[in-house]
Amino acid sequence: MFKKNYIVLLFFSSLYAQSLDQLFTDGNNYFNKNLYSKAIENYNQILDNGFFTQDLYFNLGNAYFEVEDYGNARWSFEMGLKLNPLNEDLNNNNNVNKLFIENYIEVPKDSILDNVNAFYQLLSINQFILVNAILILITSMLFFIYRLFEIQIFKKLFTYSLILSFTFILLTFTKNLWDKNNKFGIITKNESVLYSAPYKNESIEISTFYNGNKVKILQSTDSWFEISSFDGRKGWIRAQDIRNLY
Repeated sequence: MFKKNYIVLLFFSSLYAQSLDQLFTDGNNYFNKNLYSKAIENYNQILDNGFFTQDLYFNLGNAYFEVEDYGNARWSFEMGLKLNPLNEDLNNNNNVNKLFIENYIEVPKDSILDNVNAFYQLLSINQFILVNAILILITSMLFFIYRLFEIQIFKKLFTYSLILSFTFILLTFTKNLWDKNNKFGIITKNESVLYSAPYKNESIEISTFYNGNKVKILQSTDSWFEISSFDGRKGWIRAQDIRNLY
């Protein structure tokens, strides 16, 4: 009975994977035919099913860019960069897309916290873990060689490698904490009003954010996000105006 159920599960899993592949293929065909809205619909269906890759976010971002939805384009590119910050295509297209964002808010160059955030975004958490694994492997090999041949240079190399491994483990741990405590989102509405409290009232309007700008999410309710921006503004924005980067 177990084997039959297992075979049935594999069969339906295979059909599910094929349907997602077909959605992606159809989305690419729509894109090539300049049917960008249909391509966006297909790509988002894949995301709604809990599946995502760098290529999917890249294609989705390009489709949003073609329909001049620069907020959702930036969201797509940056979601892809969360998976692989070293992806040149995602970085290049994201930078081009930023040129079309109205009243684009630059990240301050002299802020320690912003520089720390930039450092932690150089690699994804999985890439940090991969570097850790490589360093631990190298450290183990150096220790084995030193114990086997008792060559002093390998003892020094082992010591340096051990220190580097330990340092990178700490960086990976703090990277994980940093990501959990520093959540961002992209404004996806053309104009989003910032309020001093989580309700709509003209008397408490502070300013306006424009489609495509990035903000830090401090806390949330069912319908509102408290946010801060790189230019120092802080307040509440409707949740429907922001697409989370987490």
